[in-house]
Amino acid sequence: MHKEDKDADCGCEGHEGQHGQHGHHGMEGCPGAGFSNRFMRPYILLLLAEEPAHGYELMSRLSDFGVAPGSTDPSILYRVLRMMEMRGLTSSTLDPSGSGPARKVYRLTDEGHEVLSMWAAQLQETSSVFAKFADRYKKLSAKK
Repeated sequence: MHKEDKDADCGCEGHEGQHGQHGHHGMEGCPGAGFSNRFMRPYILLLLAEEPAHGYELMSRLSDFGVAPGSTDPSILYRVLRMMEMRGLTSSTLDPSGSGPARKVYRLTDEGHEVLSMWAAQLQETSSVFAKFADRYKKLSAKK
């Protein structure tokens, strides 16, 4: 389990512990936890492939995928964006328009598009595996 997963309180009010500790969710942590660093990556790549954006905008657009507002620590998003820029998957420019300080606007690079394609293929394969799990679980639940 990633450190950022362990540091986030699940908000389900069923335990005093943190993710990854022995609370009512056991060893696995809360199944309803927000996006971790790893799971957020393909979504950010996809959103940036659709159009350049700044971090705050990306955070709000994650709701398009069913991520509840406030369920994910924004610092995770900004860590992922910095990591992606360091690895050459994104580039950024400062946008001074609007009120307040200039915002960093991120764009996907050619390498970022390649990595997005790899994620899409992997997630398609994983989706098939999860569908099989869901089908078997439905059958098991129907027997009860």
